[in-house]
Amino acid sequence: MRLLVISDIHSNYEALKSLIAHVEYDEIIFLGDAVNYGPQPVETLDWIRENVKYRILGNHDNSTLNNEDPKCSEKTRDIAIYTMENITRKLMDKTSLEVLSTFKKSIDVEIDGIRYLMMHGSPYDNLFGYTYGNEAEKISADNDLSKFSRILIGHTHFPMLYRSRIINPGSCGMPRDGNPKPWYAVIDHRKEDIEFHRFKYNNELVREMLGKMVKDKGILQELISFY
Repeated sequence: MRLLVISDIHSNYEALKSLIAHVEYDEIIFLGDAVNYGPQPVETLDWIRENVKYRILGNHDNSTLNNEDPKCSEKTRDIAIYTMENITRKLMDKTSLEVLSTFKKSIDVEIDGIRYLMMHGSPYDNLFGYTYGNEAEKISADNDLSKFSRILIGHTHFPMLYRSRIINPGSCGMPRDGNPKPWYAVIDHRKEDIEFHRFKYNNELVREMLGKMVKDKGILQELISFY
């Protein structure tokens, strides 16, 4: 089995299309935050509904579904709330909300004899927890989690492979390291291998779409800096 692992698309359907066009996979694991920030939430959710078996709920998915505060970092909170109110919730229809309602806060599943635990943030806080170095070490040493061969998380937008067991694929729609090329990971059970890759897409088109949707110039400048 060759697993494509993606996270934090954030309504960037253009990036998603480019990714799927060039990578080979047998199954897709999505680790949360399908929507918000970007210009195409409906297209993104339609694609997930048709193509993704394992669907994790992210904090922005949850906030959109329930009209709640996404509780994201202070750096992005203003643009998160602006885009949720002025783009995401305005574009989404009943069908889109129904797709979001199928997402799970966590998934415990065995694939090819390997037991996986999947969530957006952390085993200790599925929606809002951030798994960096110290948190990853705590997870790694937790006896209650030792039954899981691999733990998959997203949320930080940065890729991570910790002790060959805790995996974050990075963001495939909104990287936050100053490089517009998004991230994804591939877990190949046949080769017993884990790979991380970046890819190009038409980010200028996404910037153009956002320019037509975002009326607040300050918010727009801050937002397109991620694309």
